[in-house]
Amino acid sequence: MKKTISILLAAALALCLLAGCGKKAVSEPDMSALADLVDAAIGNEGALVETDANYIKGMMKMDVSDYAAYTVKINTIGIAIDEYGIFKGADEAQAKDIKTAVENYLQLREDTWMKEYRPEEFPKLQAAEVWTEGNYVMYAILSDDAKAAASGAFTGAFMEG
Repeated sequence: MKKTISILLAAALALCLLAGCGKKAVSEPDMSALADLVDAAIGNEGALVETDANYIKGMMKMDVSDYAAYTVKINTIGIAIDEYGIFKGADEAQAKDIKTAVENYLQLREDTWMKEYRPEEFPKLQAAEVWTEGNYVMYAILSDDAKAAASGAFTGAFMEG
């Protein structure tokens, strides 16, 4: 009987160890580290710089004063419209509101785009994407390759192991 119990306990322990090797969700990645991961993935070498709350309020019509964390980076070199933003809501309800506000911002940008102004950049705006992970919302106005890299870095940050 003791031998059977020992074997069962050993098997249970082995299963627990194997389960621990898999990926599991990380609930609260640090915003600065998250932005660093995205920057590294897209090859941002200083072209995208962080904006302040006034810019976000004026351009995006979003008041970030009650958000848990945020970062919005825009292109400051050349004529590309490259941009991304990551917001962390205080809870699930706020994250949904942030997603809606980001989608409204992207639609406003598209609706007010002057077709004769940098027409080669317009497809980036049309193909902009929004992703959510828990209370985090990210959007990206980037080339297809950079957008895929940003998405991978963003979603990957919520996994460990």
